[in-house]
Amino acid sequence: MRIRGFTLIALVLSASVLGCSKSLPTPAKVDAEYRALLATVDEQLPGKSAARLTEFMNANRKYDIVTEVETEIARLRSLADGRYHQARELAREGDFDRAEGMLHDLATYLPDTPDGESATQHLEFDFYLGKAQWFMVRQRWEESREVARPLLERDLTAAQKEQVEAILDAAGHVDAAYAQAERAEARAACRQLVVLLETRYVEEGQYPSRLTLADVKELDPYGSRSVLRALSAIEGYQQTERGYSFTAVSARKQHRIRVVDGTIEE
Repeated sequence: MRIRGFTLIALVLSASVLGCSKSLPTPAKVDAEYRALLATVDEQLPGKSAARLTEFMNANRKYDIVTEVETEIARLRSLADGRYHQARELAREGDFDRAEGMLHDLATYLPDTPDGESATQHLEFDFYLGKAQWFMVRQRWEESREVARPLLERDLTAAQKEQVEAILDAAGHVDAAYAQAERAEARAACRQLVVLLETRYVEEGQYPSRLTLADVKELDPYGSRSVLRALSAIEGYQQTERGYSFTAVSARKQHRIRVVDGTIEE
């Protein structure tokens, strides 16, 4: 009985000592470090900011400043509420950089919150698919393809792969159509240049000594507008006594059309 009584007294005294233990006063250096850290808090990235404060708190738990740090961490974490929806709204407006930054902050630093869990799932596929679709609807085909193509490297379901392939198919078809239209416009511009050169020959008895897009604009200020839209350059122009040759480069530089003495060659 005596041993048991002694043990009970020891436990009570131990609990009393622990209960009366207090945090130490915060050294000026630690307080200054915290104030400097607060100055860098970015409320647009609350997860990252809260994580940095958590590291500071864990390193200084013995000081009474920990209560203030915990309060600030809780405030920052509360900012996560509704941020997933805000990011989705930004994406709908086409502000994908800000939206992606918000989603990554939630997914990386606050995955245990409802918004963080939703962001994590959304970044796996749907965010980038939606971005590709946004560009596609606005006929920004190249950007749509650039976003969609890397998705095929991810672990996708069969349905998800089909969605990506459909976007790439659409972009490819449009590219082909644009390329054909660009070629047709470039050939029409070449025919217009042939007429211009032949007219100069009739009027002056010789072909121009040089031919660039700037020269075309000067020779035919009004009629040259369609040529300037259809071509990005006229290269390698050569004049002979009775002929000429040059290479016309289409507007997007996808086609080079050779013209020799009025004949359009490919």
